[in-house]
Amino acid sequence: MEFELKNLGILKCARIKLSDLTIICGKNNTGKTYATYTIYGFLSYWWEDYELDLDTKIINTLLETGTASIPISQIVKKAQQYIDSACNKFNPIIKRVFSSNQETLSNATLKIQLSEGDIKPLEVYEQITGSDKINLFSIQKELKSDNVIISLLVDRGSIKIPHRVLQRSISFAVKKIIFKNTFPDPVILVAERTGIEIFQAELDFARNRLLDILKESEGDFNPFEIFNKVNTDYALPINRAVDAVRRNREIVKNQSFIQTEHSEIIQFFNEIIGGDIIYSKNIMYFVPSVNKRLKLKINESSTSVRSLVDLAIYIKHLAKKGDLLMIDEPELNLHPENQRKLMQLFALLINAGIKIFTTTHSDYIVKELNNIKLISFLPEEKRIRFYQEYGYDKSQMLDKADIAVYVASIKSILLNNNKRRTKCNTFEKAVMGPYGFELESFDDTINIMNEIQDELLYGDYL
Repeated sequence: MEFELKNLGILKCARIKLSDLTIICGKNNTGKTYATYTIYGFLSYWWEDYELDLDTKIINTLLETGTASIPISQIVKKAQQYIDSACNKFNPIIKRVFSSNQETLSNATLKIQLSEGDIKPLEVYEQITGSDKINLFSIQKELKSDNVIISLLVDRGSIKIPHRVLQRSISFAVKKIIFKNTFPDPVILVAERTGIEIFQAELDFARNRLLDILKESEGDFNPFEIFNKVNTDYALPINRAVDAVRRNREIVKNQSFIQTEHSEIIQFFNEIIGGDIIYSKNIMYFVPSVNKRLKLKINESSTSVRSLVDLAIYIKHLAKKGDLLMIDEPELNLHPENQRKLMQLFALLINAGIKIFTTTHSDYIVKELNNIKLISFLPEEKRIRFYQEYGYDKSQMLDKADIAVYVASIKSILLNNNKRRTKCNTFEKAVMGPYGFELESFDDTINIMNEIQDELLYGDYL
């Protein structure tokens, strides 16, 4: 599955294949975050808002006979059409993802091209819709069946179920059955995460104060309308990050599959941050390994801990198999050693069933990815010896993972079917060579620094 982005701010045209691990590298102001936010925005729109346009006869048949069926194979044949329709509806609202009216986004577009094998419908599905007192209808897909079966669970005519409720429920269920293995649920950790705790508290204070003032006012308006508009100046991913902090009290009650099935990943993460992150009496604390009796509030902890607290919450309490975890600049405030370990953590998560999408300026992350890939080429006996000598584990290898690495660059490309090539900002896919992924954006800078140092040490300037 390939995303094509056009006219996205400075990013004029780029194609990104969504893989098990997708990395976008490059200099500042080259469109990496814009691309990340747009893909996140579309996936959120797809799962939260977009409805499949299904035949209205389905609902009529259901209400007349009490049951109806939808052949899955017919929906699969139209999969690309549905995706094209979703993109066409999403493109005019791309600005909302960025909470922006800037002209640079006026002509922004997103297209998605499916590849063979991208559509893998769920084998089994069951959903019952109703209330605490009564079940209204069920939607089922049985093993080896080509049909989705919708059945009324109440006597026809005894309760009038609105067409809109049926339409939306059936559409979302069929969408999940057909596309769950194609479009992952997105979770994003934004670059602003290091100050999110303080940022959220101040924002809530401003919201509450504004509401108090409006309540005291005698003006003829609804104060909640203005109250609900606060936050709209921030991009969608940032709003979601702030809301997640607000919901921490509820989030931490859940246990992710990683916490129940992969304790080794939790342990490895705690080694990276040098302690544990706990939630006690509605407050998030960091407990350092060197002194477990010490509890530091997150805003009292180091910036490295603050930059990883969202990742800790995701791993422990939110992660689901098949997720797409999107991280903007994961290396923020991390020592090079921990940047390497972070890549090893990504490998553990990928092998546990989570896709990773990240933008980075870190040469250490990419080089560690190269190490992991090159180790996989070693004969088994040498690989085991390498594990022991350098502290790797078999579960950190990416032998079977689909990996795509892109470099933000300026290239001559064809735009809008023009015959002449135009130089513009794009993403170029890096090729895996005998030494791993070689990225000029890093190598050029390193070579220049080495040349300067050699000249200073051995040249005529001394």
